[in-house]
Amino acid sequence: MIFQAEMTFAEGLQLTAIAMAIVFTLLFIISLILGLFKYIPQEEKKVVPQRKSPMAAAPVVPTGVNWDELEADEDMMVAALVASMESAGEEKETNYKITRITKL
Repeated sequence: MIFQAEMTFAEGLQLTAIAMAIVFTLLFIISLILGLFKYIPQEEKKVVPQRKSPMAAAPVVPTGVNWDELEADEDMMVAALVASMESAGEEKETNYKITRITKL
């Protein structure tokens, strides 16, 4: 029948049409199944309320770092350089500004 030694052109077209119909039907069924996934309930993320610390009552306004102070104190200059290197990490093209340095 279809798998004869000699196949006519019409039988070849019929076999091609049936195979394509099967493939597109299966693709449509798969898309419907994947479309149903949006109706599966997801786990809700637990929202943890952030606690306000007593220290954060008043916002701290940075006063800025004076370049003359950095040049005068070598320890401050090293601290500023290390802070800028740590904030940049592996990135080479960064534009960070140091606003405050505090001695501990």
